[in-house]
Amino acid sequence: MVLAILIIYLLIIFLVGIWGNKFNNGVDDYLLAGRRLGTWFASFALVATLYGGGKVVGLSEQGFESGLVSWWNGIGGGIGFILISLIAYRMRKLALFTVPDYVMKRYNSNGLRIMCCLLSLIALLGILASQVFAASSILEMFGVGSMTGAVIVSVVFVLYTAIGGLWGATITDFIHIIIAAVGTIVTSIIVLVKAGGFGGLGQGIASVDTAEYLSITGNWNVSFMVWLALPLILYNMIGQDVYQRLFASKDGKTAKHSAFIAGIILIAITLFPVIIGMGARTLFPEETNSALALPLVVGEVLPDFLAGLVLAAVMAAIMSTANSILTAGTSHIVNDLYLNGVKKKELANGKTLDEKFLVKLSRTWTLILGAIAILVATILPSIVDGLLISYTLYTAGVFTPVIIGFLWKKGTKQGAYASFIIGLFVAILGIAGVSTFGIPIEVLSVVVALIVYFVVSLITYKGSQEVEESLEKVVGDK
Repeated sequence: MVLAILIIYLLIIFLVGIWGNKFNNGVDDYLLAGRRLGTWFASFALVATLYGGGKVVGLSEQGFESGLVSWWNGIGGGIGFILISLIAYRMRKLALFTVPDYVMKRYNSNGLRIMCCLLSLIALLGILASQVFAASSILEMFGVGSMTGAVIVSVVFVLYTAIGGLWGATITDFIHIIIAAVGTIVTSIIVLVKAGGFGGLGQGIASVDTAEYLSITGNWNVSFMVWLALPLILYNMIGQDVYQRLFASKDGKTAKHSAFIAGIILIAITLFPVIIGMGARTLFPEETNSALALPLVVGEVLPDFLAGLVLAAVMAAIMSTANSILTAGTSHIVNDLYLNGVKKKELANGKTLDEKFLVKLSRTWTLILGAIAILVATILPSIVDGLLISYTLYTAGVFTPVIIGFLWKKGTKQGAYASFIIGLFVAILGIAGVSTFGIPIEVLSVVVALIVYFVVSLITYKGSQEVEESLEKVVGDK
């Protein structure tokens, strides 16, 4: 029954995603849903970019190991959305396609735009692979081999995303988030009841300090809280999957309100996977493998019908993030590398490109990115590791040129290049195991990038009219 429910759900979602293709009349529709998303569609689409396998499966694992402090991963994502709502109005008014488009507009540097594009693609593929990894680990519990499970789920979301584009992804996201939220909430309530309430979580386990386990601060383990939250805060302020939804909103006010609402929703619903993980450790005290937290609850605690619905909810969460990442990655390929790279001179000379060809090209690259993600998923050590490495690398290089460049008028192209390269270099060293003197690499890489940006910009800034006019185009409209 469990797999039957999942198969039915996958079939319904596949058909809905294909139905979204009826709205695709050109590349603008395919990549940005015609810039017509209303507040709630945009809000749910934003939540869907983060509430995926890395949240439902990954947070249940983290909750199993560390307790309530794990919620900071979800809180960080919500804070990132709330912060981006402060500049979403002006960002939407720029009517761009991608974050590298903004970099080009701000710094007038095609090289920097391409560097940001490539780093974003690497991060997006890491996040996408984490969703495939999550899907395979859940399906394996039901007797479907790891790679087989990854291929089954991946084929579904890759195909309906390739056919339906952002319209199809947005419509299915609306369904996914409702199913995912309801499924995880119901499961967490059942787990709490069986564990004897919130106070019963972690009780009777010799290796667990109950007070620390139930504390949102983890006895003020600040470095761990930062490790969980900061990458999400920073990433959500610059992620292409996030900005694509903002750019797809119908106007600036919609983008602003949607980002704020998405932040509140994300903070609320990410608590429930953490509770599920904590409950799994309480109900199965002999189990030490955190990766089995959610599978144990689904397979051993829930009746078959509910288990099927929850499995569908988990797959919904995974696919909601996966299709968001796919459309974001495709936007980079088609807009940044093809239209503004390969075909830039031709378009500048007045040549027009066939919209049908661009949609076909977009679909082809959606399929290619999906296939690459499956391969990457086979080498990931864990879901959370894959996500946090992706977030850390991207934010180390891109956060400062984008956000500080938006807020500070003296930021220069030279400062942006220097901060990108050195911030990324520091992040790579930290991930490789080089000592960071006890400072979380997520913090150190961004701080170094900020210092370099300010120093180099002040040295190279001349207060020229060109710099002032470039900035005015980007942030002049309040």
